[in-house]
Amino acid sequence: MAASPSSSSSGVDPSQHKYDVFISFRGDETRLKFISHLYSALIGKDIKAYIDEKSLEKGEDISRALPKAIEESAISIILFSPDYASSTWCLDELVHILKCQKEKSQIVLPIFYEVDPSNIRKQEGTYYTSFVEHEKRFSNEIEKVQQWRKALKEASGNSGWDSRGKSEASLVDEVVKDVKKKLKYTGEGVKNMLDGLETDLESANKFLEDAEEKQLTDDNVRKWLLEMKEVMYQADALKDKIKYEEMKRKAESDSEAQRH
Repeated sequence: MAASPSSSSSGVDPSQHKYDVFISFRGDETRLKFISHLYSALIGKDIKAYIDEKSLEKGEDISRALPKAIEESAISIILFSPDYASSTWCLDELVHILKCQKEKSQIVLPIFYEVDPSNIRKQEGTYYTSFVEHEKRFSNEIEKVQQWRKALKEASGNSGWDSRGKSEASLVDEVVKDVKKKLKYTGEGVKNMLDGLETDLESANKFLEDAEEKQLTDDNVRKWLLEMKEVMYQADALKDKIKYEEMKRKAESDSEAQRH
């Protein structure tokens, strides 16, 4: 059974990403079942999730949009279902996700949905059948097939969830809670950070005002005061920018929830 990732203390700053979560899944198997429930639960918690059906803009080239969305996401969730490996789209997504894990420190969370994790790691069962077909179809591109095999083995080694023996509701709840934990600067975290910054700015401003009232004549001190004032202006502008970005992020999340 796959180990739960919920004990991990690692986190990411979602302000550096367009999306909080990218979800890779085999649509025919899971879109109308687990994925619809997971997506709704994420959006309901103000977590901006990307799935092709909901997030793809009209007229957008999917072959370019998906890799870009992966790169712009803080976390990737991979839903390994029995037929996941039959899709070359899914396998290409997986390769790109692991690339972002290495190069961008993206967090990767696998969910083993109605499939034994060892079948993925060893490419047995339905995964064996899928690769028999891939090796026939891509006989002249065997390196691509080997890359897919390597990616499956590597990804299945990440800490994740095994759906077997769990209700979908409880699994969705576990995943959403862990994602929120890893998005450590969202919601209350942003508010606390801004409150702390405002308190620090107020204290620093009072100190500068007191220093000016004393009419310090030392040129070096006066120069230092001017430099400190400039720093304070910049810090205040940064605070306003953070507030704006958080308001914008919340508005986008609310709009996404209303659309669906």
